[in-house]
Amino acid sequence: MMFLTRKIIFSAAHVCRNPDWSDDQNRYVYGHCAVGTGHGHDYICEATVKGSINSSTGVVVNLVEVKQLLRTVITPLDMTHLNDNGDLFQGQEPTTERLTRALWHRLVPMLTQCELARLNIYESRTRSIEYIGDDTMIYVTRRVEFNAAHRLHSQVLSDEENARIFGKCNNPNGHGHNYELEVTVCGTLDKRTGMVIDMGLLDGLIQREVVDRYDHKNLNMDLEEFREVNPTSEEFARVIWNRLSPHFTQPTLYKIRLIETSNNSFEYYGEQEL
Repeated sequence: MMFLTRKIIFSAAHVCRNPDWSDDQNRYVYGHCAVGTGHGHDYICEATVKGSINSSTGVVVNLVEVKQLLRTVITPLDMTHLNDNGDLFQGQEPTTERLTRALWHRLVPMLTQCELARLNIYESRTRSIEYIGDDTMIYVTRRVEFNAAHRLHSQVLSDEENARIFGKCNNPNGHGHNYELEVTVCGTLDKRTGMVIDMGLLDGLIQREVVDRYDHKNLNMDLEEFREVNPTSEEFARVIWNRLSPHFTQPTLYKIRLIETSNNSFEYYGEQEL
């Protein structure tokens, strides 16, 4: 089975606000999306299709055709206010979760030479939705940044072994990173809100359990969890998972991705077998 991804970008405005709720409740559920009469996004839509390679053409599907189908679905939304699209949202708040699901169901009947595997909508650099056709498995990813220092040094290895394995990262004075963390949760769309998880809840957990604890800290010297644990990014990712996971039942914590540098990133799914 081969997977192919095609990307298309469109610009649209929306506001998500339940008129029966207070301003505080709307902001807790929808975050900044509840403010004002509308704001805009340069949405990125990535459609991933799957299929077998045709022995005659050497391709699964002509990507030009996929591009044209995407344009057929996306172009009517470009440079519009999504709240005005009653056909797409049927009077409901135009959350990105609902947008992703609606676009999926419009695309699926059009694809005859291949099958839609997943649809990702990036609302911004810090928030994205992935839909795979199952309303019980909608993936929401939130990204944050924080800064921390560490020194890679294992207490069970000799100084020579540490220097050989970790190189410059074993510098006794340590070094720092602008870490980026992506937290992905998986769950069911709440019909009342159109969200998988309230923005205020997810943002609050990440802020309290991760950013407040690790931002501008020296992992080796300031944090009890690394007194005897070498603060590699692998161990750091696992520590972050263990801090976050007890707070999630529905939706569940699906994945965290810790980006150490532009060259190195680490994904952790807990101890489950994938």
